[in-house]
Amino acid sequence: MKMKISVIFGVAQMSLGILMKAFNAVHFGRPIDFIFEFIPQLTLLTCLFGWMDFLIVAKWVQFWPNGAARAPNIISVMINMFLNFGAVDKDNVDPIIAGDSGQQAISIILLVVALLCVPTMLLVKPLYINFTTKHHHQPAHVGRGSGRFQRLDSDEEAEDHEHPSIQDVSKVTAPPSKNNINLAEILRNEAGDDENHAFSEIFIHQLIETIEFVLGTVSNTASYLRLWALSLAHSQLAAVFFDKLLGDMALDDKGSFIMMFLLTPVWASFTLFVLMCMDSMECFLHTLRLHWVEF
Repeated sequence: MKMKISVIFGVAQMSLGILMKAFNAVHFGRPIDFIFEFIPQLTLLTCLFGWMDFLIVAKWVQFWPNGAARAPNIISVMINMFLNFGAVDKDNVDPIIAGDSGQQAISIILLVVALLCVPTMLLVKPLYINFTTKHHHQPAHVGRGSGRFQRLDSDEEAEDHEHPSIQDVSKVTAPPSKNNINLAEILRNEAGDDENHAFSEIFIHQLIETIEFVLGTVSNTASYLRLWALSLAHSQLAAVFFDKLLGDMALDDKGSFIMMFLLTPVWASFTLFVLMCMDSMECFLHTLRLHWVEF
């Protein structure tokens, strides 16, 4: 129960974090971020871990006519979704919803949609930015280059009128090859190199964001399982305290009322410290880390 509730809260918190990205895209007027980042990310999270949360709730409310032992493990269902395309092991477990073929069909559709979201997040935004940048700046580069060339000519003419002797000396001493340099062509080539460099940077940045989101979605969901693991470890530690203090020393054949009276406060203190104080503190710190780092 604790593990499943932790996962549900974790997916809800990550969905809220993705929703904040949508608000930022709308606020700053970035429709490309809203359409090709927010929607694919939310779709990916919903198709995988939203489906897992739905199976958790459906398993809770489902009536199992063949006994609870036929109820499938949620982790096994998610693993079969990737490895066996959602196939249900009819010999050992029963399907959770829609029968064997229905659950498998839903799993395949959700898996295909989730996989299509990855190249959408990775490729569409860099290609769109590269296309719009070239379409918008390609004629402008030539104009700027021509303008700069004209400004250089006007500056050279002004210098000719102001310093004719210096200009004459430079014309005589300058190599003939330098007089044939096309500044406009150089500026166009440099502008093209800048665009290619910018596209590579955008693509690498988008690749890093895509990998970080996909891996972070899995790791962040698994991080919430630590809350369940810590609670389980502390409960087992409290059981050890009970067995060693009361079971072996006060409740066995050689125990006495005096030992029971003396050791019960000790056991209660250890249990309160471990289960209430330590468990609450670790859950608070871990949840704070999740909010600060992985939100």
